[in-house]
Amino acid sequence: MIRAIKTRPPSLVMLACALGLCSSIAIAHHSRTEFDQNKTIEITGTLTEVLWQNPHVKLKLKSVQAGHEVTWDIECHSVGILSRTDVDPKLLKVGDQVKVAGNPSKVSTGRMFANNLLTSAGRELVMAPHVTPRWNKVAEGTGPAKLALASSQTTVPVGIFHVWNSSFEDPTTTPFALWSGPMQLTASAKKALAEWDPVHETVARDCIPKGMPTIMEQPYGMQFEDRGKTIVLRLEEYDTVRTIHMSDGLPVATTRSLLGYSVGHWDGTTLVVNTTGISWKYIAPSGLPQGSASSMVERFTPTQDNKRLEYTITITDPETFTTPAVLKRAWVWQPGERVQKYGCGSKDVTH
Repeated sequence: MIRAIKTRPPSLVMLACALGLCSSIAIAHHSRTEFDQNKTIEITGTLTEVLWQNPHVKLKLKSVQAGHEVTWDIECHSVGILSRTDVDPKLLKVGDQVKVAGNPSKVSTGRMFANNLLTSAGRELVMAPHVTPRWNKVAEGTGPAKLALASSQTTVPVGIFHVWNSSFEDPTTTPFALWSGPMQLTASAKKALAEWDPVHETVARDCIPKGMPTIMEQPYGMQFEDRGKTIVLRLEEYDTVRTIHMSDGLPVATTRSLLGYSVGHWDGTTLVVNTTGISWKYIAPSGLPQGSASSMVERFTPTQDNKRLEYTITITDPETFTTPAVLKRAWVWQPGERVQKYGCGSKDVTH
């Protein structure tokens, strides 16, 4: 059974990124652009498959519609997101009769993105941050859990060499904050954006690792490790590892790669990182192109209380920007947070 319901889109699904004078571009993570976030439907049926995996947990649901049996493909947020909001995969069992509410696909029948799920035992699971319970007054997955701001009752580590995380309680520390800064685009960049197909392009690259600077939007844990002559930055998404070569010289890239070649130095407590030689073809996951001569300077600055890490990235790319783009976001320190295994596509990711 399927039922359509009018709804407003989730508040953190998209943000506008100001480009030039009045133009804007929608930024979406992974394949959310495939789904109509202005429309919500409800489906009742039997779970036939549960894949607890990154980048998206996936469900299959058999439902009877107009007298015919239909199998629905249902996408959910990642293991990293759902585990941090305490959604228990043990509550999703093959053979159970469940109800799911979510956003239908714009291009394919029988596909949706789940926001709420009601189990056969009557327990509701909220499947996305900042989505409210739909059927029950109390639901699992609604608490900020480890996505909350750092506790003031725990000793805060000093400096940057520990784990930092996004927080959906603060708009400046969400992944989307990175793309909210002004960008002055060249004519060729505007043309590339006009030709971008967000539905098919984002779906096609689910398990293809991101390069710089796109990877810095990732919503999970990241950790700085001091290795002496290098600093290693571990990012949970796609199990990414960035190596920062500590030197007073300018970066020299002998080959091109997704993450480029990074050289860092200290400016007081701020880690300054220069990166060149990037082969990743995008600036942002919106299809904003990245030119071959793109270079960037990042500044990671812990606040005085060490609870936030302020981030500024200045991107110089003459093929894409008429003037360098200065983008900002932040991360927070959270007690007990760690960089988890991502294992994209693996069906046995457990946290």
